[in-house]
Amino acid sequence: MHRLSILPAILPLLAAAQCVLALAAGSDVVDDARAWRFSGAMLSEARSSIAATSAGHMAFFAGGRLQNGSYSDVVDIYDRRANAWSAARLSVGRSSIGAGSLAGRYALFAGGLDDAFRPMTVVDVFDTQTGAWSTLALHTPRGSPHIVDLGSTAAIVGGLSGDLQYLSRAVDYVGADLKVTNATLNDAYPQFGLVIGDSADGVGLLTAGYQNNRPGDRFNDFQASNQTTVFTVADAGSAPSVTASAGPPFPYPRWGAGGAAANGVFAVGGGHVFDDAAGETQTTVVDRVDVYSSRTGQWSSAPLKLSMPRDYPLVQAVGDYIVFLGGTDQTKDIDVLDTRSGAFVAGLGHTPALYTLRTDAAATTVDDCLLIVAGGLVYQGRNATASVEMFDACK
Repeated sequence: MHRLSILPAILPLLAAAQCVLALAAGSDVVDDARAWRFSGAMLSEARSSIAATSAGHMAFFAGGRLQNGSYSDVVDIYDRRANAWSAARLSVGRSSIGAGSLAGRYALFAGGLDDAFRPMTVVDVFDTQTGAWSTLALHTPRGSPHIVDLGSTAAIVGGLSGDLQYLSRAVDYVGADLKVTNATLNDAYPQFGLVIGDSADGVGLLTAGYQNNRPGDRFNDFQASNQTTVFTVADAGSAPSVTASAGPPFPYPRWGAGGAAANGVFAVGGGHVFDDAAGETQTTVVDRVDVYSSRTGQWSSAPLKLSMPRDYPLVQAVGDYIVFLGGTDQTKDIDVLDTRSGAFVAGLGHTPALYTLRTDAAATTVDDCLLIVAGGLVYQGRNATASVEMFDACK
């Protein structure tokens, strides 16, 4: 296994901390991916490391790193119903923001790191019904927390703690009334992994990524994680109850995977492993896709394969499909997994495909049918971009 004894500050930035929302699938989505309509747009400013989410027919692209290295407080907002862009500002500019949604109504932008790389407690909240902004506070300051929408509750999970443990076990639960409660995960090791949610079923996963095997020590020991935590919510009137329990081990621990969920199918694909053979550490990017079923509560024993290896891919649910974009400089083509058949769609050719190769970009899906990719770095990571690519599968 590969061991790191320094704080891997770059890893959370590359980890594509996507908090992915999967809605009830299918009937409002164009079934043939080759017929999805493509269009472009521009953010109000070029930047990378953007926090993205969607709520209430809107897509949000918040914060990020500017070309000069400073951090933005801008939130670019796309309203699908009005087909219009607007801009707002966070309460404070910061990096390493967690983004997610709540109850189909609220967009949440949680935690982050200030200019001195200290974790923060602020949570900016946008209400898509009233158009009003407000703020909440995490119980524990964290950078790069992950947010999973469980329907009536959002869980703000883990992140960077800023202490010797480095990775946080803290969880803040935000109810539809915007009241915040807190808990601590009972996992064996603190973990910075993927958080994937299926709000229709009230199920979320924390899985893959990496863990600290020596929390509290001066020198950390970061390893690819096989831990899986399953979040489930049971509505009890105005006080939904959330349970976080240990799930089956992630079958193939690795760094840099991406994931999304649709129809109770959670797909985790791509990433990389380290091989210390011959006295030298080699990095191998993988094409493997592991699939978890919320119906059986198990990982499949028969993994799938992407069309090519992808590292830190963007992954989004679009209706019944789970779409893998980027994560490679070899092609602009995308992989489309049909959760109904459990197989990747064949014969797509080069449609749909990205127009621009980019890294450290953001992605979100509006109304379960409009996939938007925005910002990131182009020209082999030299320049931040404001370009936006939109894949419209809405009927």
